[in-house]
Amino acid sequence: MTIHASSYIILVDYITRWYICRYGVLGLLSYMDATGYDLTKLFEDSLNYFWHAQSSQIYRELDRMEQKGWVVSRSVVQDKRPNKRVYAITELGREEYARWLSDITPPLDYAHEPLLMRVFFGADDREATLEMLKSVRAHCLAAIEAYPSHIMENIGRYASMLADGDQKRLYWEMTLEYGVMQARTTAQWAKECIEKIEKEGVS
Repeated sequence: MTIHASSYIILVDYITRWYICRYGVLGLLSYMDATGYDLTKLFEDSLNYFWHAQSSQIYRELDRMEQKGWVVSRSVVQDKRPNKRVYAITELGREEYARWLSDITPPLDYAHEPLLMRVFFGADDREATLEMLKSVRAHCLAAIEAYPSHIMENIGRYASMLADGDQKRLYWEMTLEYGVMQARTTAQWAKECIEKIEKEGVS
């Protein structure tokens, strides 16, 4: 069977997202027991800023991990509301989570960057490339303005729910700082690219 390069890239991307998502779920369950709905909300308020996962993917991972013995679930009866299923990480799950965290290989993969692919061939459609770069810069500047206050509120709220919240807050804030610095760098890069293209058009 022949696998085309594009299909292989899609497959690798899917496997990577599936693989990392499970550790995001395990990490959140190491904080507290939660339902699938709770985990989806936790993802939306935290991990989704740098690792997006749909609720269907989270539920699939919960099923897979329960089969592996990494999590267990229990049904909780509720008055006037449907029963809910609450998940908890097991000792085996904590061991797997710790094993993943202990891997010190830098998880940096810049092999697939659609923005740079567009810019690389940008000379073939100068105006479209220019407008795209302006959009990229505007998006990054808007993110810089909106992210800190909104995310800091989430960080403070969730930190207050955990006994070691102050310690975890430090690391959560570091991920926020990475996002802000990355947005600033990208905005500055886009600005300089725009200036070069506009200068080229004048010359």
